[in-house]
Amino acid sequence: MPLELTVIAVTALLAGLLLVGVMLAGRSMPGAARPSGAEVIAPGRVSGPRPGPGERDAPDAESTLRVVWWLTITIVLLGVGASGSFAAGQASIFLLGGVAVLAVVLFHELLAQSRRGSLGRLAEVLTAVALIGGLLVLTGFASSPFAMLFALVAVAAALAYGPRAGLTAAGLATAAFATVLLADPALASYGPEDALRLSIGLGATWLLAFVAVAYSGRQRRTVDHALALSRTDPLTGLFNRSQLFVTLEQEVSRTRRSERGFCVLMIDLDGLKAINDTSGHLRGDEILRSVGAVIHGSIRTVDSAYRYGGDEFVVMLPETDIVGAFVVAEKIRVGAEEVGMLLAGIEPVTSVSIGLVSHPEDGLSAEELMSAADRAMYAAKRLGKNQISGNPRPRPALLARRSTTVEGPAEPKPMTAEATPEPAATPPPATAVAPSEEGAVAVEVGPVVRPQGEVDDAEPDARDVRRQIATASRSFDPDHQIRRAMDAFFSPSAPPD
Repeated sequence: MPLELTVIAVTALLAGLLLVGVMLAGRSMPGAARPSGAEVIAPGRVSGPRPGPGERDAPDAESTLRVVWWLTITIVLLGVGASGSFAAGQASIFLLGGVAVLAVVLFHELLAQSRRGSLGRLAEVLTAVALIGGLLVLTGFASSPFAMLFALVAVAAALAYGPRAGLTAAGLATAAFATVLLADPALASYGPEDALRLSIGLGATWLLAFVAVAYSGRQRRTVDHALALSRTDPLTGLFNRSQLFVTLEQEVSRTRRSERGFCVLMIDLDGLKAINDTSGHLRGDEILRSVGAVIHGSIRTVDSAYRYGGDEFVVMLPETDIVGAFVVAEKIRVGAEEVGMLLAGIEPVTSVSIGLVSHPEDGLSAEELMSAADRAMYAAKRLGKNQISGNPRPRPALLARRSTTVEGPAEPKPMTAEATPEPAATPPPATAVAPSEEGAVAVEVGPVVRPQGEVDDAEPDARDVRRQIATASRSFDPDHQIRRAMDAFFSPSAPPD
């Protein structure tokens, strides 16, 4: 068989294989995703975490670059084989095409983009630039018809990986082109027209890269803004309901691995409807913003706050026991009470009712935990509002210690001057525990009242609780009102006669 027919046959075979690869890659191009049954049944609830800013367009970039790679290889090999050009170097060109195929398989089939990271992306750009440089050496150096592929690399990198990647690719392409030009044996014979042609080509590469970088930067800012709007509540600036369930599912999974529980606060704003009816919804929005600011200012950096509904908020406290969670809840309650006091005499006074639950004691799944928090919050409302409701009991580790160590009843400690009760004319607001839960304790700041009946076996040991209160007080707000409220919430007392 003549050499020309052999080259044509091999070219046709490779072209067919590459076209199959293009079609397979095209099947994963971005399109309208069909929602799953779970998404239809439970809108706003998703099965996994939403992509972060660094991964927001990963599937699109992956599939798009894969198609660009396959199409470029196909066009180059078909053009060389069908035209019969560069006959002396066709074998080397086809060998270079085989290396390019291996690069595509490596970067886009064997290594997912999530595992490549920044170094993997840089390696991909370097590989593409090196392959194009080798192609130029085999097809006429700086005069090669494939010199424009450098611009394609810069544009593709900018659109897929961002402005920084686009500028990096343009710089590498310029360096590679300069290297090829210096290695050109015919460089000494280049005239002014050749210099102008090369300058225009290089300038066009940077111009296209600049346009792609500008477009990519604007697109990413738009995507970031849209993602922020989809995750946050525009009125309060807190996360919204849909983001709550994403994070809650992640926290439940993390807790199962680390065996470190967390707490959830369900917060309901008391009296908002009366404010809306008497002063208008704009005033109600101001109250919501103020309470949202109080919540945001009362939590740690690792905590997260969400607007759950119209006047309901949720706070998630990772790796926090019920003692620390109560400190946060009391800070929020006091702050919201101060917001309400500013309205006293002008508008109906507002406050918050808070339900406090912990994982895994009050629920193993996200749904169970939210249901328990909802019940605890409504219990606080039934008991008079402006209260904290929950069912304090020890974590399994504390129960294990109690099963091996028997301690006598704790000796009552004298109240310090800092913790002296306020005058009776201005008693602090009540803090209650949901009676619907087994072993619940209904208490107030001041006289502590327990429902008649036996003390729950799961009740925390008094000495352990006081040690936890002391630690939490040092870690959080040392205000004596919070410590006194915590003591009323947790400390056991004798049942009434």
